[in-house]
Amino acid sequence: MLLQNSHFTDYNTSSSVIADLNLDEPNHIIMPLWAEHLRTFSWDLYKVDVTTGKSETMLQGKPLVTAMEDEHTVDWIMDGHGHAVGRVDQVQEPLVDHLKLNKNGDWQEVASFDAEADRGAHMTGLSEDGTQIIRFETGEQSGTDAIVGYEIATGKTIPLFKDPKYDTDHLLLNEWTRRALAAVYTSDTYQVHFFTPAMQALQRGLEQAFPGNNVILESEDQAFDKVIVRVSSTSQPWTYYLLDRKTHFAGRIGVSYPALHPQDLGTVKPWPYKARDGLEIPAYLTLPPGKTPKNLPVVVFPHGGPEYRDSMDFDWWAQFMTNRGYAVLQPNFRGSSGFGYAFRKAGFHQWGLKMQDDITDGVNKLVADGIADPKRICIVGASYGGYAALAGAAFTPSLYACAVSYAGVSDLPKLLEVAEDESSPHSKEMSYLNSRIGSIGNDLVRLKATSPALHADQVHCPVLLMHGDADYTVRIDQSVEMYDKLKAAGVDVTFIRFKGDEDHYLERADTRIQMLTEIEKFLAKNIGN
Repeated sequence: MLLQNSHFTDYNTSSSVIADLNLDEPNHIIMPLWAEHLRTFSWDLYKVDVTTGKSETMLQGKPLVTAMEDEHTVDWIMDGHGHAVGRVDQVQEPLVDHLKLNKNGDWQEVASFDAEADRGAHMTGLSEDGTQIIRFETGEQSGTDAIVGYEIATGKTIPLFKDPKYDTDHLLLNEWTRRALAAVYTSDTYQVHFFTPAMQALQRGLEQAFPGNNVILESEDQAFDKVIVRVSSTSQPWTYYLLDRKTHFAGRIGVSYPALHPQDLGTVKPWPYKARDGLEIPAYLTLPPGKTPKNLPVVVFPHGGPEYRDSMDFDWWAQFMTNRGYAVLQPNFRGSSGFGYAFRKAGFHQWGLKMQDDITDGVNKLVADGIADPKRICIVGASYGGYAALAGAAFTPSLYACAVSYAGVSDLPKLLEVAEDESSPHSKEMSYLNSRIGSIGNDLVRLKATSPALHADQVHCPVLLMHGDADYTVRIDQSVEMYDKLKAAGVDVTFIRFKGDEDHYLERADTRIQMLTEIEKFLAKNIGN
């Protein structure tokens, strides 16, 4: 609806980001967009009229000419009043981020950062007082991902927040100034650390008002007299409350999944276990309502990412399967984010190997504890979770009675080939993928050995594949190849292709409903009572 007169939106798979606004011009916002200039691209800032959707170029970034030699802009730092105070320009060989500040239109470099793999500048904006640029710092040296401030006046790095056990997930920003308010991390539940005592007192009050729930500030007026908070738990879908801090009135203004009731939902509990090499795997087990936890049909539900994590919050997909009578195991296998750099690093180059073993070890413990019926276990996942589902079916075929993959990876060399073609061998994206998965030049034998599509003849259980035509994160070719290989091997396989503009993230309600309906039928047929 915005950027209506831009010719470049087709080049941008995600073009709905607000970089900044200016309260003196309430009808305009600032949005970034990759734009084409003389057969090359640059990351530009556009001033967009929200009443008409029309835009005009505000600032042009340094263009990507020859990626290995030239700097090109990859990020902008805004001041909360519609002005760019800094930007990050990147060189790809070697990968370095250069922080530059705007000195009356002259962009002067003040710092540089190694940008290989998950390192880099990671700028998120300004501190509330405007004296520091806030950035994420990976836990490679300090153990967990932290929040630091780059002091503009002195160039010093100031520690702002770090939890010794858990990685910082993200920041909460002031809606009006786009400046940093708080750091958020996840233990089992969300933990919020505001940078000022007054705001931290507000957070403590909210948590006392909604004990045992995840409570996150969602929106506020300029004076913070009225705020909207999002409240949730494993048994409460996201619910929104308006709080008037002057009158102390709090009223519910909206709820996702309003037709659900606590009795419809399963009970979620932490269920950590030891992997075969002794590493503790954080996990969550959801038990179906009204059933004794003995000899149950089980869905193993590894998350995507793989640098993501499950937590004690409402999970619509897991609760759907639990409501249909299945226990659901959600393992945070090694390589998951949130638990510190060492835990994340333990998953490097371990797709189909130790990361998969962690999932297998959780299943075996469920069986040993008598919770799971060993003949009625299905593995279900999306994205990396889809890969794990296919890998489980191919590499531990006696363990699973069925497997479901939505938008899953099946051929690791092809995944890397496509990524390299779409970026460049020296890009930030390829540096990250090579550090996590491996490289075709160095690891081809291992990559082939852990690609389920290349071992489809080892699959013996029914498989359900689903994928969206417009998926630009994992191309649908990955599921097409898996389907063709499984059919050739005589495996019972179904492939459902979501046509149109459905992407990787199941953002359309009709697609979610169709996907869940197909899973319900598939599970009932293969592991149902």
